[in-house]
Amino acid sequence: MTGITPITLPKWGLEMSEGTVTGWHLAEGDSAEKGAELVDVETDKIVNVVELDQAGTLRRIVVPEGETVPVGTLIAVFADASVDDAAIDGFIADYKPVDASFEPGADAPAAPAKPEAPAPEPAKDVKATPLARRAAEAGGVDLASVEGTGRGGKVTKDDVAKASGGAPKRSPEEVRAENDGVHASPIARKFANEVGLGMKGLTGSGRKGRVSLEDAQEASIAGGLWTRPAPVSRGPVATAAPAGAGAEQPFTGMRKSIAKALVQSKQTVPHFYTTVDIEVDALMDLRKGMNGSADEGDPKVSVNDFLLKACALALAKHPGVNVHVSDTGVTPFEQADIAMAVAIDGGLITPVVRNVGGRGLRDIAADAKALAGKARDRTLSGDEMTGGTFTLSNLGMFGVREFDAIINPPQAAILAVGGPRREAREVDGGVGFVSVMSVTLSADHRAVDGALAAEFLRTLRGLIEAPLRLVS
Repeated sequence: MTGITPITLPKWGLEMSEGTVTGWHLAEGDSAEKGAELVDVETDKIVNVVELDQAGTLRRIVVPEGETVPVGTLIAVFADASVDDAAIDGFIADYKPVDASFEPGADAPAAPAKPEAPAPEPAKDVKATPLARRAAEAGGVDLASVEGTGRGGKVTKDDVAKASGGAPKRSPEEVRAENDGVHASPIARKFANEVGLGMKGLTGSGRKGRVSLEDAQEASIAGGLWTRPAPVSRGPVATAAPAGAGAEQPFTGMRKSIAKALVQSKQTVPHFYTTVDIEVDALMDLRKGMNGSADEGDPKVSVNDFLLKACALALAKHPGVNVHVSDTGVTPFEQADIAMAVAIDGGLITPVVRNVGGRGLRDIAADAKALAGKARDRTLSGDEMTGGTFTLSNLGMFGVREFDAIINPPQAAILAVGGPRREAREVDGGVGFVSVMSVTLSADHRAVDGALAAEFLRTLRGLIEAPLRLVS
């Protein structure tokens, strides 16, 4: 059909099967040049931005924000102004999704993502922008009673605001111009731009006062710009639930990925665990001295940076732990590329610090800090999250004494680190207090035996208790 261009959900990576639309950068009727950002799509643990590969006008958003659809699903339609709405409706109704799976015999999706409305609501027959529908739902406004001022009589968000007695919001350009200069996470900025929230003067709860998504949502609620969606009842099962039971909330793409990987690991990998206590007073003193004498601009070295270096040196001495495991054998690695667990909103990401054993502590510290920041901003690349040969998970900063971590296949082991505590021990023939932390190695018994795990931990303890070897 001449003049109509379909936009489908792209496939990033062999294992991607679906994605969640988290934010549209353009509204229906907007025109944009080649390279402009169109929509944010959450896949597993990162948010990707779909950019236009040619200039055009967005005529129809097929998949609304918050909806998860398979790869290849039609999510939007671009078309020339000369193409009428009926032609676009027909194109959407006739569109057949592309089967983008790599599995032989995989069934194609039964129908396009949005040609048919899930429920026969009268408001669906009214021509309105997605933002107008959301504003109407939040404000209890019947779209059928609103006079549209948009192209072809389409109801806009300002039309809904007028109908509900509110003043028209500032233009999207004005809001975006204000928010561009605000220290905020990308997701928070996109949300604020979408609902018309100016974030100037908003106090952020994130690192260095950065405005988080939660900050923006709370401010939008207080300003009457947005309401938090209520849990959706899913048929008779939900209505028949016992008093006090909540409605099931579907997994996000990230949580779905985490759940799949961890269940597979626990069900298929024979875990065993070994724990040792390590005195860390010398390491704490060394760290304090290094950071106190650092030149201006030098990165501060954290306890985690010391642990990364110690793990890399221990792996070099015990290469049987620095391997990948499959059903048929093991793959050894000469270089220690260590994944570090980073907690983010809604899940966990493990960016990889490369060649840890061959780098200095300050270099490791700078790289680890940069990767952690990108993880929290959801801007890591695929290469920065894959290829780790060992994983370090540290919950010591949360006051955890010790814990058992789940192995991240195909790696053979993961080290779980607890926080330091003061204990009374024999010191120079008397009794004194020392700082001690517990570390637990979870290992895959197919590749790592108990003796090897114990030797690895003994080496690790020696390196941490005599930490000068970590900087020499």
